[in-house]
Amino acid sequence: MRDVVAWYRDPQGGLTRVRPDALASVALEACAPPTDPVAYHGRQGIITAWPASSRSKVVCGSLRRLRVAMELDFDPEVERFSGEPVELHWQSGLTKHRWRPDFAVRMRDGSRRVVVVRPPRRMGPQWQERVAALDEVAQAAGWEAELRSVPRGVRLANLMWLADYRFPGRVDPAEEQAVMSAFRRRRALGEGVAACGVPRLLALDLVYRLIWQRRLLFAWDRPLLLTAPVWAAGQAS
Repeated sequence: MRDVVAWYRDPQGGLTRVRPDALASVALEACAPPTDPVAYHGRQGIITAWPASSRSKVVCGSLRRLRVAMELDFDPEVERFSGEPVELHWQSGLTKHRWRPDFAVRMRDGSRRVVVVRPPRRMGPQWQERVAALDEVAQAAGWEAELRSVPRGVRLANLMWLADYRFPGRVDPAEEQAVMSAFRRRRALGEGVAACGVPRLLALDLVYRLIWQRRLLFAWDRPLLLTAPVWAAGQAS
């Protein structure tokens, strides 16, 4: 059993040191990193932030993290999440370890999990040590630990397109209802836009916003082009 301690920054900005079981009552999903963010796993990288739909800024140390943050933001079960909010310290033999898991997440059912981005190559001994330590901390804190792969290919392209529509805008309820009604049955995106009676560019904007909100659905294994089948949530696909 590792003797792990955790550092996090409280809402007042103070740096706090606790045992893993004390993390059960800490809203890490709302915390900033304990110190200035670092590049992804000690490598040179991009220090940036994802402006989440919850209006919070999620620290990301690389483009790989940024893509996972985008996917977490789209997940309807995720209520809020933060980047690098806790730093774990422990010693294994003569080696001292210090590591920040990538994301802390609060789910809509109230549960919490910590999400770690899978490395681009195989998990070597250092990674295995980190994951083992994280599993112990998660068990003590009542979290679920998750290793998540970076979205790629068509899924990534669709997420990047839809993410521009994640913030709510001013919408005419009648126009929104007209767009929803056009997709009561499965049909091509362009066909539904043409049939809804709303000006084309406005209708396209509404379709993408409704997909981000999961009120309209489509097949994620296909590019979100005008030919992509789209249908209203709750309707047969």
